[in-house]
Amino acid sequence: MLALEEYDRTQARLDELSQKLGTLEEERTELLLRIENFTTLRQIAFKEAFDAVNENFQAIFAELSDGDGHLQLDDPQDPFASGLNLVAHPKGKPVRRLASMSGGEKSLTALSFIFALQRYRPSPFYAFDEVDMFLDGANVERLAKMIRHQAQQAQFIVVSLRRPMIESADRTIGVTQARGAYTQVLGINLRAQAPV
Repeated sequence: MLALEEYDRTQARLDELSQKLGTLEEERTELLLRIENFTTLRQIAFKEAFDAVNENFQAIFAELSDGDGHLQLDDPQDPFASGLNLVAHPKGKPVRRLASMSGGEKSLTALSFIFALQRYRPSPFYAFDEVDMFLDGANVERLAKMIRHQAQQAQFIVVSLRRPMIESADRTIGVTQARGAYTQVLGINLRAQAPV
């Protein structure tokens, strides 16, 4: 007689576990669908961002260097497991690797990428520390013009010793060593002094 009671208990336990297993299988299927949906949405969002930044990079690099460049994925089918390359051809130069470019060419390429990202999703504030150090005078003027244009969307603080960059600023703060062992900070609002 105890066997019948044991059978009923075991059958009830089996029914309970079968129900839990069914629930787990349904949840697993739902999670797999969500993961697949998330992966698809992530790829779509990445593709949209990549295309927009690539378009910005092409326009900005052409403006800064009179050359042409674009962004290239190592593996477009699986962009999250591969790398991103900046392909840049400065005006009048053969196709070269970024590592073999001059310091000024590397600076313009990197700045083009930063500005391309800024145009896509701007931050409110940027700080550049002597990014014009390796550039010649004409490229410093182009960069100063670009920063001035981009400054309509964000605030820029640029540390520079180059005259075209300083002249294009709204405000200039200079640090100089005065007589003795102390430094002196001087500030000039250049746009307030300019004739209107």
